[in-house]
Amino acid sequence: MATEVDLSQLAVDRGAAPKIAALGRRHILTRYVAPGVLLVGFMTVVAWASWDAVFPPREVKVVAVMTAQADSVAAGTPLFQAAGWIEPRPTPIRVAALAPGVVERLLVVEDQAVKAGDPIAELVEDDARLAHEQALANVRLAESELVQMSAAAAAAKVRHEQPVHLEAMVADAAAKLANVETQLENLPFETRRAEAELAYAESNYAGKIAVKGAISDRLVQQARSELDAAQASVEELRRRATSLERERTALKRQCDAQQRRLDLLADEVQACGEADARVAAAHARLELARVAAAEAKLRLDRMTVRAPVDGRVFELIGYPGTTLSGGMQKTETYDSSTVVTLYQPDRLQVRVDVRFEDIPKVKLGQPVTIHNPALAAPLSGKVLFLSSEADIQKNTLETKVAIDDPPPVFKPQMLVDVTFLSPNEPKEAAVETDELKVFVPKQLVQQGEGGAFVWLVDRFRKVARRKPIEIAAPRADGMVEVTRGLDLSSQLIAEDHETLRDGERIRVAAEGALPTQPAPAMPSSHSMKRTP
Repeated sequence: MATEVDLSQLAVDRGAAPKIAALGRRHILTRYVAPGVLLVGFMTVVAWASWDAVFPPREVKVVAVMTAQADSVAAGTPLFQAAGWIEPRPTPIRVAALAPGVVERLLVVEDQAVKAGDPIAELVEDDARLAHEQALANVRLAESELVQMSAAAAAAKVRHEQPVHLEAMVADAAAKLANVETQLENLPFETRRAEAELAYAESNYAGKIAVKGAISDRLVQQARSELDAAQASVEELRRRATSLERERTALKRQCDAQQRRLDLLADEVQACGEADARVAAAHARLELARVAAAEAKLRLDRMTVRAPVDGRVFELIGYPGTTLSGGMQKTETYDSSTVVTLYQPDRLQVRVDVRFEDIPKVKLGQPVTIHNPALAAPLSGKVLFLSSEADIQKNTLETKVAIDDPPPVFKPQMLVDVTFLSPNEPKEAAVETDELKVFVPKQLVQQGEGGAFVWLVDRFRKVARRKPIEIAAPRADGMVEVTRGLDLSSQLIAEDHETLRDGERIRVAAEGALPTQPAPAMPSSHSMKRTP
């Protein structure tokens, strides 16, 4: 059976080529272009999201401006109230051990009244007592040495003024010289006697020889011996003259030398000077020994710690057994020499925590009233000063208030309520106005070539902006009125002004309070508040 073939199916359709080309272009778009666009977009999003992590912006602390609106307030009108507590004025009195030691006994209790010089504590004094006794023994030893040296100096002075020992030596030399001269004077006579004896001996010997056969040999030998002795005596006397002359010359020199020594007294002068020097050294050693004894006595006395002033015991610091260094080594609160602290009941003050928004209402000398449940009536006081450091955690600034006449019931650390009153202001200052003024701290205002400027936070773009401003004259409270350039919503950068650049990316790390100064704040006739 034959199969039919449709030749039309073998024909080529020339119109299908454009469709195939279009299909190829669609494959390129879906396979390469679209994924590439998605990848680039994804990478862009990732880079934008991680930009702050890779290149973190500068962290800054910002503060808000403060505004003030004048409103007339009568003198003595309560402005605000703040809590505080009593403390010694100006500080507790530290009673310190002036010498190192170990506390043996405490002689006071808390809030005990003491007078100046009263014993506060006793330290272990065994070592100090032994050291004092040793110092006294050294004083006695130095005194005995001084007596010895003084006696030696007195003897040297006597030998200098009355040199009898030198006179004796001169006399001895003169006696020896006189003896030699006497011998020289007697020498001729002794020589003549010896020569006579020699002549007799020669005659006697010659006679013995002549009768030698009639006498014994012993007599002849004896005559010979006498002759030899006489000859030796004559020769010795003849030679003695020379030696005696030399001896007389030497003795004359010795006499002259001894007389010269007696006239000069050089050794005696030196001995007197050395003796005086030894006496002076003994005096110095005695003074040193006395000073050491005084120091030992002072250290022994300091084993009893005494109150420096009248007052009451505030706090016990050094308990029995505590080692006190007597120096300035710091512990947690006090140095290591503190035993107790005192306060004077007639010198007390109040430490008040004033909120930041109330700081402009405070000024030096401002009257206050102090309230406490233990008081039948409020007490009067006045503002002493504002602290130079604020408490960021509590958003307060410590203000010191003096109590005019502290009652006996007031003790340190008692809580009180302090009401700040408006001070007396001149009549011209009590003009009512509704003008709203902007104030910033003086230390935040920078000076450049174009004038004054501050650094602001651009929260929309998250960058720092250098903002030129116009200011009025600085106030005594450390605030400056800004007449142009800022509004109520402005936020100031409070730190690192030297390294900031206009347009630099920043991140607000903290919103703190305005930096404070220890000067009086805004007059009480202005009501000032911090812009939130």
